[in-house]
Amino acid sequence: MEKKSKIHYDLSQLAAIFGISRQEKCEYLQKWLSASYSLSELQQTLYESLCKEIKEDGDYWNEEELKIQFVGILFRVADINVRHKIKVFYERPLAGIVKNMPLNVIVDCLVAKPMEFNTPQEPYFFLQEFKKSKGEKKDPEAQMLTAMLIAQEKNQDTKPIYGGFLVGSIWVFATLLGTAYCASKKYDAADPHDLLQIIYILRNLKEIAAV
Repeated sequence: MEKKSKIHYDLSQLAAIFGISRQEKCEYLQKWLSASYSLSELQQTLYESLCKEIKEDGDYWNEEELKIQFVGILFRVADINVRHKIKVFYERPLAGIVKNMPLNVIVDCLVAKPMEFNTPQEPYFFLQEFKKSKGEKKDPEAQMLTAMLIAQEKNQDTKPIYGGFLVGSIWVFATLLGTAYCASKKYDAADPHDLLQIIYILRNLKEIAAV
């Protein structure tokens, strides 16, 4: 049985052990965030419904309600899935050994190439969510970075890994390439303009996966 990670998803520990450094010049992140698309009539209707629901109930959702009532529908509007090429998965375990250190995490949401029987491989994007505020015992950014490190080791290529984490209605997007880590500004899903941009950013994963 694989040993559990001794790292409790602390960003400073991850940075120290794996040599992670936060970068200011982030070419891949900027290309990803600059996405611009249009919505179909149905997608526009769903988007407007999401705007209304997060405004009315967003402050009162628990973690599962946030995932079911909001995140799942948001990915539907983003329209990411491409048969046999790219698919959204939820609550998947991910484990690996990075620099002789065993790491494991349960990923709230990931985008990956699907294998037979609905199994993810070649992950492109990870999303970790936490309903309340960030804390030492459950820091979604550190959990996201852990998943990105594992995926980078498993994929064994020179492509960046993409990620995101959300705390309540606040989203932050990130990239990891080698030891270079980049994080975006905060996007507030309760703001209609930011919510639309979040949808475009997620949809852009389709273009990224095709590269």
